[in-house]
Amino acid sequence: MSETQEEEMRSNRVEENTRRRDGGPWAKVWIIVLMSLLLVVPSLSGKKAAAASLIQRGSKVPNFELPVVGGGKLKLQEELGKVPLLLLYWSLYCDTCQEEMPKIQKMVERLGPSHVKVLAINGDGKSSEKMVQGYWKNAHFTFVSLMDEETREAFVVERLLGVEKTPAAVVVDRQGMVQLAQEGKLELTALQESIQKAP
Repeated sequence: MSETQEEEMRSNRVEENTRRRDGGPWAKVWIIVLMSLLLVVPSLSGKKAAAASLIQRGSKVPNFELPVVGGGKLKLQEELGKVPLLLLYWSLYCDTCQEEMPKIQKMVERLGPSHVKVLAINGDGKSSEKMVQGYWKNAHFTFVSLMDEETREAFVVERLLGVEKTPAAVVVDRQGMVQLAQEGKLELTALQESIQKAP
């Protein structure tokens, strides 16, 4: 074997060992795939990541404008100063919401319209509006039904209020200050007391 052939074989062995250590072209592909996943995964949970914790007592309620189910728009700013508000964030697919909302309807009937106004905000998206309208009609709820608006990142009011679970209830006084905020299974006695004490 000539010196040139030996040199060539040595060179081929070095190259092969280097390829093994590198993992070859597939290693580069896997690195690209993994890096892509690191960038994509956080965006898959964008809506939840966008939400902070539920708004706290003593906070100023953020202003918003939402479509009313069945037509029209409602501006929160225009509702302040009249009676305390109960913002109720809910979903058609939430069993706890189905249990709690009839109880809230009864509470509102007991307190009367001069003591509280409920703004029920649905977070199921515009495509669910007809179903929400049908559910509202069958349930005979008397409070205002609104649809939260969806952006690329999150639902508008869900993010503003920091809603993480449904139902979520926020009591707002006439000055626009949060008096009580709850989510999940609601404490209706505490809600009623907070409404009655709201300035």
